[in-house]
Amino acid sequence: MPGKILVLLAEDLRLEDNLAFALASDPNGDGLAVLRILPEARGRPLRTQHRREIEDAAEIRLGKQLGDRGIAFEIVGPEDDISLVQACRRLGCTSVIRNAVDGMAIENAYRWEWERELAAANIPFLTVNGEMIRRLGPGGAKPDRPFLSDDREVESDRLPDDHPILLLRAFLLALPDRNYLADMWIPGRDRTSSSQLSTHFAAGTLSSDRATWETIKAERAWNAANLGQSRTPEGASFRHFRSRVSMRTGFLTTFSRYQDTTPPLASTPAQMERVRAWRDGRTGIPMPDAAMRELAGTGWINFRLRQLVTSYGVQLLQLPAAEVGGALAEMFDDYEPGITWPQVGLNDGTIMQDRGPRILNPVKQGRDLDPSETYVRRWIPELEPVPVGFGHEPWLWLDNPLPAPIVDHKAAFRDARARWGNQKQRLRPREDVLLTHGGDHPEGGSMQMVTIRILAGTMDLQLPSVLKFDRFGERR
Repeated sequence: MPGKILVLLAEDLRLEDNLAFALASDPNGDGLAVLRILPEARGRPLRTQHRREIEDAAEIRLGKQLGDRGIAFEIVGPEDDISLVQACRRLGCTSVIRNAVDGMAIENAYRWEWERELAAANIPFLTVNGEMIRRLGPGGAKPDRPFLSDDREVESDRLPDDHPILLLRAFLLALPDRNYLADMWIPGRDRTSSSQLSTHFAAGTLSSDRATWETIKAERAWNAANLGQSRTPEGASFRHFRSRVSMRTGFLTTFSRYQDTTPPLASTPAQMERVRAWRDGRTGIPMPDAAMRELAGTGWINFRLRQLVTSYGVQLLQLPAAEVGGALAEMFDDYEPGITWPQVGLNDGTIMQDRGPRILNPVKQGRDLDPSETYVRRWIPELEPVPVGFGHEPWLWLDNPLPAPIVDHKAAFRDARARWGNQKQRLRPREDVLLTHGGDHPEGGSMQMVTIRILAGTMDLQLPSVLKFDRFGERR
């Protein structure tokens, strides 16, 4: 594209491994400028404080990097004029380029409006995809290989001290000693075993493809220094971490528009009261309450706990799926629509219908994940006077300091299973869904159709086995 180019940044807050920026930076071109539109100005929910801090730091880092190169960099928010035509005129640009990004219906509406506005002004708008993620819409086709910056551009001494690539490399050096696979599901040990980089992935300050390549290099170096140890738990930790990153890519490929199938429904006052109790961790059942309090206090919980609080909310408390997903989207530091909303779907039965929703017993999950009761007592200090052994069922103690559970978990568990049994009989055969649900997906068929095809085993998107679908979303 001749003329000066405007690079539009969204969830790709980096210059490294950024295809749109690399194309616009062609030394034979006419220059570029960079525009960052804040998430709240394009339909995303309000970010958590930690998410804002990470993105604010990235914006400062980008501003310095771009300033050193003499490239203009602007940030616009909800209160600003986000007309791309006006931005082009202000910055002297004649075309716009961006990386493909996941978007819900409201976000896509912004993109469509930008496309109409730019087309009316005869300003080209190009979308490119340098990640190994197939997405809907323009420029969403998955490339043959990921776009990665030259290794010289990401040498440690050339990166700022707070750069996420350096955080990733520090994690990989310590990974063999972290008991990664066993501990990343266990409350209290999950934060020290996992990388805690998922918010960087979600914000786009670190790309999944970079993480994969850095892990491969670290694994090769470790195996060379520890001959014959690649299949030990220490050596296998690299493979397990790499698989988590790959699962993230797979889910973003498949489910990037899942929220469109979860319309908000009118909630009764009783349901909204339950939503508030669930969100505040005050439903009277310790394990999911502790998880929600940890999430509210830190912005993160491990995936097993994410499964638990979602299943508990949707199935046992019978909260509207849109309310559960919307609350989690506001509370997760690492919110990504392509992961959060499928998790809701897995727990309400709208995804993987032949298998059924995740219906979990919260007391059993508490005993399995927290047999010492350390976790629930840490996040629910009201349990201090309750003797050990009653921490997961304090209502069995004579003087329960918590409010009475708002549901009988055993009865609610049985009722949820019974409801699913009745619902399953009414579901259409999978073959009928495949025949009748068409759409605009590049592989033919809508996103819903692609999901079912994968579950039927008729389309290879390099996703893990269905039996491993409960292992995505951990904070990498």
